[in-house]
Amino acid sequence: MILPSTKLANSVPGTQGHIAFLDSIRGVAILLVVGFHALGSSYGVSQLGWNGLFRDFSINSVTFLALLPFSFGWLGVSIFFVVSGFCIHLSYEKSQPKGFKAFFVRRFFRIYPPYLLAVCFFAFLFPFTMLKQDSALNIAQMVTHLFLIFNFDPRVILGINGSFWSIAVEVQLYLLYPLLVVAAKRFGWSRMLLLTGLVEFSLRCLSSVFPLPFLCTATPVYYWFCWTLGAKLADDWLSGRRLILSGCPVWVWPALTVLAYFFKPLSEFTFPFMALATANAIACLISRPAVPAVPPVRIWSRFLRWVGVISYSLYLLHEPFLKAVPEALKVAFPQHYFHPLLLFACSLVSCVFIFLGCGLFYRWVELPCIGMGKRMVRLR
Repeated sequence: MILPSTKLANSVPGTQGHIAFLDSIRGVAILLVVGFHALGSSYGVSQLGWNGLFRDFSINSVTFLALLPFSFGWLGVSIFFVVSGFCIHLSYEKSQPKGFKAFFVRRFFRIYPPYLLAVCFFAFLFPFTMLKQDSALNIAQMVTHLFLIFNFDPRVILGINGSFWSIAVEVQLYLLYPLLVVAAKRFGWSRMLLLTGLVEFSLRCLSSVFPLPFLCTATPVYYWFCWTLGAKLADDWLSGRRLILSGCPVWVWPALTVLAYFFKPLSEFTFPFMALATANAIACLISRPAVPAVPPVRIWSRFLRWVGVISYSLYLLHEPFLKAVPEALKVAFPQHYFHPLLLFACSLVSCVFIFLGCGLFYRWVELPCIGMGKRMVRLR
Protein backbone atom coordinates (compact mmCIF):
# COMPACT_ATOMS: atom_id res chain seq x y z
CA MET A 1 0.00 0.00 0.00
CA ILE A 2 2.95 2.28 -0.56
CA LEU A 3 4.89 3.58 -3.47
CA PRO A 4 7.75 1.69 -5.11
CA SER A 5 10.94 1.90 -3.11
CA THR A 6 13.55 4.54 -3.76
CA LYS A 7 15.09 6.96 -1.30
CA LEU A 8 13.33 10.20 -0.56
CA ALA A 9 14.30 13.50 1.00
CA ASN A 10 11.47 14.05 3.47
CA SER A 11 11.65 17.80 3.22
CA VAL A 12 10.86 18.05 -0.51
CA PRO A 13 7.11 18.08 -1.13
CA GLY A 14 5.88 15.79 -3.85
CA THR A 15 9.24 14.09 -4.43
CA GLN A 16 8.84 10.80 -6.25
CA GLY A 17 9.84 7.73 -4.31
CA HIS A 18 9.38 5.71 -1.20
CA ILE A 19 8.91 7.33 2.21
CA ALA A 20 10.97 4.93 4.26
CA PHE A 21 9.78 5.83 7.74
CA LEU A 22 6.19 4.87 6.84
CA ASP A 23 7.34 1.25 6.71
CA SER A 24 8.64 1.63 10.26
CA ILE A 25 5.33 3.15 11.39
CA ARG A 26 3.47 0.23 9.87
CA GLY A 27 5.95 -2.07 11.57
CA VAL A 28 5.10 -0.50 14.92
CA ALA A 29 1.39 -0.84 14.14
CA ILE A 30 1.53 -4.54 13.31
CA LEU A 31 3.71 -5.29 16.33
CA LEU A 32 1.10 -3.58 18.52
CA VAL A 33 -1.65 -5.71 16.97
CA VAL A 34 0.34 -8.93 17.33
CA GLY A 35 1.09 -8.17 21.00
CA PHE A 36 -2.57 -7.44 21.63
CA HIS A 37 -3.68 -10.75 20.15
CA ALA A 38 -0.94 -12.65 21.97
CA LEU A 39 -2.22 -11.17 25.24
CA GLY A 40 -5.82 -12.11 24.46
CA SER A 41 -5.00 -15.67 23.38
CA SER A 42 -2.95 -16.26 26.54
CA TYR A 43 -5.14 -14.64 29.21
CA GLY A 44 -8.53 -15.01 27.56
CA VAL A 45 -8.99 -11.26 27.90
CA SER A 46 -7.09 -8.46 26.20
CA GLN A 47 -8.32 -5.36 28.05
CA LEU A 48 -9.37 -4.35 31.54
CA GLY A 49 -13.09 -4.12 32.20
CA TRP A 50 -14.87 -1.10 33.62
CA ASN A 51 -15.61 -0.22 37.25
CA GLY A 52 -17.88 2.80 36.99
CA LEU A 53 -16.17 5.56 35.02
CA PHE A 54 -12.69 4.03 35.11
CA ARG A 55 -10.92 0.82 34.20
CA ASP A 56 -11.16 -1.95 36.79
CA PHE A 57 -7.71 -2.63 38.22
CA SER A 58 -9.00 -5.15 40.77
CA ILE A 59 -8.20 -8.01 38.41
CA ASN A 60 -6.45 -10.80 40.30
CA SER A 61 -3.73 -11.39 37.73
CA VAL A 62 -0.69 -9.31 38.64
CA THR A 63 1.08 -10.48 35.48
CA PHE A 64 -1.76 -9.16 33.33
CA LEU A 65 -1.34 -5.74 34.91
CA ALA A 66 2.38 -5.95 34.18
CA LEU A 67 1.55 -6.61 30.54
CA LEU A 68 -1.09 -3.87 30.41
CA PRO A 69 0.73 -1.83 27.69
CA PHE A 70 -0.06 -4.69 25.28
CA SER A 71 -3.77 -3.98 25.82
CA PHE A 72 -3.29 -0.80 23.77
CA GLY A 73 -2.28 -2.91 20.77
CA TRP A 74 -5.67 -2.75 19.06
CA LEU A 75 -4.88 0.89 18.33
CA GLY A 76 -2.43 -0.34 15.73
CA VAL A 77 -5.49 -0.52 13.43
CA SER A 78 -5.95 3.22 13.87
CA ILE A 79 -2.34 3.74 12.80
CA PHE A 80 -2.94 1.55 9.74
CA PHE A 81 -5.98 3.58 8.69
CA VAL A 82 -4.08 6.87 8.76
CA VAL A 83 -1.08 5.44 6.91
CA SER A 84 -3.45 3.82 4.40
CA GLY A 85 -5.26 7.11 3.71
CA PHE A 86 -1.91 8.86 3.26
CA CYS A 87 -0.41 6.23 0.95
CA ILE A 88 -3.56 5.66 -1.11
CA HIS A 89 -4.01 9.34 -1.90
CA LEU A 90 -0.30 9.82 -2.56
CA SER A 91 -0.25 6.79 -4.85
CA TYR A 92 -3.39 7.87 -6.70
CA GLU A 93 -2.13 11.39 -7.34
CA LYS A 94 1.22 10.14 -8.65
CA SER A 95 -0.01 7.08 -10.52
CA GLN A 96 0.31 6.70 -14.27
CA PRO A 97 -2.11 6.10 -15.87
CA LYS A 98 -4.29 8.07 -13.51
CA GLY A 99 -7.93 7.25 -13.01
CA PHE A 100 -10.25 5.37 -10.72
CA LYS A 101 -10.40 2.31 -12.97
CA ALA A 102 -6.64 1.83 -12.75
CA PHE A 103 -6.83 2.62 -9.03
CA PHE A 104 -9.32 -0.17 -8.36
CA VAL A 105 -7.43 -2.67 -10.53
CA ARG A 106 -4.25 -2.07 -8.51
CA ARG A 107 -6.14 -2.19 -5.21
CA PHE A 108 -7.96 -5.38 -6.15
CA PHE A 109 -4.80 -7.34 -6.97
CA ARG A 110 -2.97 -5.82 -4.00
CA ILE A 111 -5.64 -6.79 -1.47
CA TYR A 112 -8.05 -9.46 -2.63
CA PRO A 113 -6.03 -12.47 -3.91
CA PRO A 114 -3.85 -12.74 -0.75
CA TYR A 115 -6.96 -12.18 1.37
CA LEU A 116 -8.91 -14.85 -0.53
CA LEU A 117 -6.09 -17.35 -0.11
CA ALA A 118 -5.97 -16.65 3.64
CA VAL A 119 -9.76 -17.00 3.93
CA CYS A 120 -9.73 -20.37 2.16
CA PHE A 121 -6.79 -21.64 4.20
CA PHE A 122 -8.37 -20.83 7.55
CA ALA A 123 -11.87 -21.88 6.49
CA PHE A 124 -10.99 -25.24 4.93
CA LEU A 125 -7.51 -26.32 6.03
CA PHE A 126 -6.40 -24.88 9.38
CA PRO A 127 -7.78 -27.26 12.06
CA PHE A 128 -8.37 -24.59 14.71
CA THR A 129 -10.57 -22.41 12.47
CA MET A 130 -11.98 -24.90 9.95
CA LEU A 131 -15.65 -24.32 9.14
CA LYS A 132 -18.26 -27.06 9.24
CA GLN A 133 -19.81 -27.13 5.80
CA ASP A 134 -23.19 -28.36 7.02
CA SER A 135 -23.77 -25.27 9.14
CA ALA A 136 -25.97 -22.53 7.66
CA LEU A 137 -24.13 -19.90 9.71
CA ASN A 138 -20.76 -21.07 8.41
CA ILE A 139 -22.04 -20.93 4.83
CA ALA A 140 -23.14 -17.36 5.55
CA GLN A 141 -19.69 -16.68 6.98
CA MET A 142 -18.02 -17.88 3.80
CA VAL A 143 -20.31 -15.93 1.48
CA THR A 144 -20.02 -12.67 3.42
CA HIS A 145 -16.25 -13.07 3.67
CA LEU A 146 -15.95 -13.61 -0.08
CA PHE A 147 -17.79 -10.35 -0.72
CA LEU A 148 -16.11 -8.51 2.20
CA ILE A 149 -19.40 -7.52 3.82
CA PHE A 150 -19.15 -9.66 6.97
CA ASN A 151 -18.45 -6.61 9.14
CA PHE A 152 -22.17 -5.74 8.92
CA ASP A 153 -23.28 -8.94 10.65
CA PRO A 154 -22.39 -9.42 14.36
CA ARG A 155 -22.70 -13.20 13.99
CA VAL A 156 -19.84 -13.49 11.52
CA ILE A 157 -17.71 -10.36 11.95
CA LEU A 158 -15.10 -12.21 14.03
CA GLY A 159 -15.52 -15.59 12.35
CA ILE A 160 -12.76 -17.43 10.46
CA ASN A 161 -10.17 -14.82 11.47
CA GLY A 162 -11.00 -11.98 13.86
CA SER A 163 -8.46 -9.67 12.23
CA PHE A 164 -10.29 -9.66 8.91
CA TRP A 165 -12.93 -7.14 10.05
CA SER A 166 -10.66 -4.15 9.44
CA ILE A 167 -9.77 -5.40 5.96
CA ALA A 168 -13.47 -5.31 5.07
CA VAL A 169 -13.73 -1.77 6.46
CA GLU A 170 -10.58 -0.78 4.57
CA VAL A 171 -11.95 -2.05 1.26
CA GLN A 172 -15.21 -0.19 1.87
CA LEU A 173 -13.20 2.96 2.54
CA TYR A 174 -11.52 2.41 -0.84
CA LEU A 175 -14.98 2.35 -2.42
CA LEU A 176 -15.74 5.70 -0.75
CA TYR A 177 -12.43 7.21 -1.88
CA PRO A 178 -13.59 8.36 -5.37
CA LEU A 179 -16.51 10.16 -3.72
CA LEU A 180 -14.05 11.77 -1.33
CA VAL A 181 -11.73 12.89 -4.15
CA VAL A 182 -14.53 14.33 -6.30
CA ALA A 183 -16.01 16.21 -3.33
CA ALA A 184 -12.58 17.45 -2.21
CA LYS A 185 -11.88 18.91 -5.66
CA ARG A 186 -15.03 20.96 -5.37
CA PHE A 187 -15.09 21.85 -1.68
CA GLY A 188 -11.48 21.31 -0.57
CA TRP A 189 -9.86 18.67 1.59
CA SER A 190 -10.20 20.74 4.75
CA ARG A 191 -13.97 20.81 4.43
CA MET A 192 -14.10 17.11 3.65
CA LEU A 193 -12.01 16.36 6.72
CA LEU A 194 -14.40 18.53 8.74
CA LEU A 195 -17.40 16.69 7.30
CA THR A 196 -16.03 13.20 7.92
CA GLY A 197 -14.92 14.29 11.39
CA LEU A 198 -18.41 15.57 12.13
CA VAL A 199 -19.91 12.24 11.02
CA GLU A 200 -17.47 10.02 12.91
CA PHE A 201 -17.34 12.06 16.11
CA SER A 202 -21.14 12.44 16.16
CA LEU A 203 -21.55 8.68 15.91
CA ARG A 204 -18.95 8.14 18.62
CA CYS A 205 -20.62 10.72 20.88
CA LEU A 206 -23.93 8.92 20.48
CA SER A 207 -22.24 5.56 21.08
CA SER A 208 -20.73 6.81 24.33
CA VAL A 209 -24.20 7.73 25.64
CA PHE A 210 -26.22 4.70 24.55
CA PRO A 211 -25.59 1.58 22.45
CA LEU A 212 -25.99 2.23 18.75
CA PRO A 213 -27.22 -0.42 16.32
CA PHE A 214 -24.42 -2.67 15.16
CA LEU A 215 -24.73 -1.41 11.60
CA CYS A 216 -23.81 2.10 12.77
CA THR A 217 -20.56 1.15 14.47
CA ALA A 218 -19.48 -1.44 11.89
CA THR A 219 -19.76 0.82 8.86
CA PRO A 220 -16.72 2.51 7.26
CA VAL A 221 -18.11 5.96 8.13
CA TYR A 222 -17.42 5.13 11.78
CA TYR A 223 -13.72 5.27 10.81
CA TRP A 224 -13.96 7.69 7.89
CA PHE A 225 -12.32 10.65 9.64
CA CYS A 226 -9.29 8.59 10.65
CA TRP A 227 -8.73 7.46 7.06
CA THR A 228 -9.45 10.90 5.54
CA LEU A 229 -6.97 12.44 7.96
CA GLY A 230 -4.16 10.53 6.24
CA ALA A 231 -5.42 11.55 2.78
CA LYS A 232 -5.65 15.19 3.83
CA LEU A 233 -2.07 15.05 5.14
CA ALA A 234 -0.86 13.59 1.83
CA ASP A 235 -2.68 16.29 -0.13
CA ASP A 236 -1.10 19.01 2.03
CA TRP A 237 2.33 17.55 1.40
CA LEU A 238 1.81 17.18 -2.35
CA SER A 239 0.50 20.73 -2.63
CA GLY A 240 3.32 22.25 -0.58
CA ARG A 241 0.87 23.59 2.01
CA ARG A 242 1.48 23.70 5.74
CA LEU A 243 0.91 20.16 6.97
CA ILE A 244 -2.10 19.60 9.17
CA LEU A 245 -1.11 19.10 12.86
CA SER A 246 2.53 19.97 12.10
CA GLY A 247 2.50 22.73 14.72
CA CYS A 248 0.95 20.55 17.45
CA PRO A 249 3.22 19.21 20.23
CA VAL A 250 3.73 15.49 19.66
CA TRP A 251 2.75 14.55 23.23
CA VAL A 252 -0.78 16.02 23.13
CA TRP A 253 -2.65 13.32 21.20
CA PRO A 254 -0.89 10.32 22.81
CA ALA A 255 -1.79 11.80 26.20
CA LEU A 256 -5.43 12.18 25.17
CA THR A 257 -5.37 8.61 23.83
CA VAL A 258 -4.25 7.23 27.19
CA LEU A 259 -6.77 9.39 29.06
CA ALA A 260 -9.61 8.23 26.81
CA TYR A 261 -8.59 4.59 27.23
CA PHE A 262 -8.92 4.73 31.02
CA PHE A 263 -11.92 7.11 31.25
CA LYS A 264 -15.16 5.50 30.06
CA PRO A 265 -17.01 8.63 28.81
CA LEU A 266 -14.10 9.26 26.40
CA SER A 267 -13.31 5.66 25.53
CA GLU A 268 -15.08 5.81 22.14
CA PHE A 269 -12.61 8.52 21.11
CA THR A 270 -9.49 6.46 21.81
CA PHE A 271 -9.37 5.34 18.18
CA PRO A 272 -9.55 8.81 16.53
CA PHE A 273 -7.18 10.26 19.16
CA MET A 274 -4.63 7.63 18.14
CA ALA A 275 -5.26 8.52 14.50
CA LEU A 276 -4.53 12.17 15.29
CA ALA A 277 -1.37 11.14 17.15
CA THR A 278 -0.26 9.16 14.08
CA ALA A 279 -0.97 12.02 11.68
CA ASN A 280 0.89 14.39 14.00
CA ALA A 281 3.92 12.09 14.04
CA ILE A 282 3.90 11.70 10.23
CA ALA A 283 3.62 15.47 9.77
CA CYS A 284 6.62 16.05 12.02
CA LEU A 285 8.71 13.32 10.40
CA ILE A 286 7.94 14.21 6.80
CA SER A 287 8.64 17.90 7.26
CA ARG A 288 12.18 17.46 8.54
CA PRO A 289 15.33 16.43 6.64
CA ALA A 290 16.17 12.73 6.72
CA VAL A 291 18.69 11.83 9.42
CA PRO A 292 21.08 8.91 8.84
CA ALA A 293 20.43 5.97 11.14
CA VAL A 294 22.73 5.60 14.12
CA PRO A 295 24.59 2.23 13.88
CA PRO A 296 23.33 0.81 17.24
CA VAL A 297 19.74 1.53 16.18
CA ARG A 298 20.11 0.34 12.60
CA ILE A 299 19.29 -3.33 13.31
CA TRP A 300 16.00 -2.46 15.00
CA SER A 301 15.26 0.11 12.31
CA ARG A 302 15.79 -2.46 9.57
CA PHE A 303 13.66 -4.97 11.48
CA LEU A 304 10.81 -2.48 11.85
CA ARG A 305 10.96 -1.61 8.17
CA TRP A 306 10.93 -5.28 7.17
CA VAL A 307 7.98 -5.99 9.46
CA GLY A 308 6.23 -2.93 8.00
CA VAL A 309 6.80 -4.18 4.44
CA ILE A 310 5.24 -7.59 5.21
CA SER A 311 2.60 -6.10 7.56
CA TYR A 312 -0.34 -7.03 5.33
CA SER A 313 0.73 -10.68 5.23
CA LEU A 314 1.24 -10.59 8.99
CA TYR A 315 -2.17 -9.04 9.50
CA LEU A 316 -3.82 -11.70 7.36
CA LEU A 317 -2.19 -14.69 9.03
CA HIS A 318 -0.97 -14.05 12.57
CA GLU A 319 -4.06 -14.19 14.82
CA PRO A 320 -5.27 -17.79 14.22
CA PHE A 321 -1.73 -19.08 14.68
CA LEU A 322 -1.34 -17.14 17.93
CA LYS A 323 -4.65 -18.52 19.20
CA ALA A 324 -3.56 -22.02 18.22
CA VAL A 325 -0.44 -21.95 20.44
CA PRO A 326 -2.26 -22.14 23.84
CA GLU A 327 -4.82 -24.57 22.40
CA ALA A 328 -2.10 -26.87 21.04
CA LEU A 329 -0.27 -26.89 24.37
CA LYS A 330 -3.44 -27.74 26.28
CA VAL A 331 -4.25 -30.55 23.86
CA ALA A 332 -0.70 -31.93 23.98
CA PHE A 333 -0.49 -31.76 27.79
CA PRO A 334 -4.08 -32.07 29.09
CA GLN A 335 -2.98 -32.82 32.66
CA HIS A 336 -0.82 -29.73 33.03
CA TYR A 337 -1.81 -26.23 34.05
CA PHE A 338 -0.15 -23.52 31.99
CA HIS A 339 0.13 -20.12 33.60
CA PRO A 340 -1.10 -17.39 31.22
CA LEU A 341 2.30 -15.69 31.42
CA LEU A 342 3.94 -18.89 30.16
CA LEU A 343 1.38 -19.09 27.37
CA PHE A 344 2.11 -15.47 26.49
CA ALA A 345 5.84 -16.19 26.37
CA CYS A 346 5.22 -19.21 24.13
CA SER A 347 3.08 -17.06 21.84
CA LEU A 348 5.88 -14.53 21.53
CA VAL A 349 8.39 -17.28 20.74
CA SER A 350 6.04 -18.63 18.07
CA CYS A 351 6.10 -15.18 16.45
CA VAL A 352 9.58 -15.96 15.13
CA PHE A 353 8.13 -18.71 12.95
CA ILE A 354 4.97 -16.72 12.17
CA PHE A 355 7.02 -13.77 10.96
CA LEU A 356 9.24 -15.96 8.81
CA GLY A 357 6.20 -17.70 7.31
CA CYS A 358 4.56 -14.36 6.59
CA GLY A 359 7.76 -13.17 4.94
CA LEU A 360 7.51 -16.12 2.56
CA PHE A 361 3.82 -15.40 1.99
CA TYR A 362 4.72 -11.82 1.10
CA ARG A 363 7.36 -12.96 -1.36
CA TRP A 364 5.42 -15.81 -2.99
CA VAL A 365 1.87 -14.40 -2.87
CA GLU A 366 1.75 -10.64 -2.24
CA LEU A 367 4.52 -9.55 -4.58
CA PRO A 368 3.28 -11.60 -7.57
CA CYS A 369 -0.24 -10.24 -7.02
CA ILE A 370 1.07 -6.66 -6.91
CA GLY A 371 3.01 -7.30 -10.11
CA MET A 372 -0.08 -8.76 -11.76
CA GLY A 373 -2.08 -5.65 -10.89
CA LYS A 374 0.59 -3.43 -12.45
CA ARG A 375 0.63 -5.54 -15.60
CA MET A 376 -3.15 -5.40 -15.87
CA VAL A 377 -3.04 -1.59 -15.64
CA ARG A 378 -0.37 -1.37 -18.36
CA LEU A 379 -2.45 -3.64 -20.65
CA ARG A 380 -5.47 -1.33 -20.46
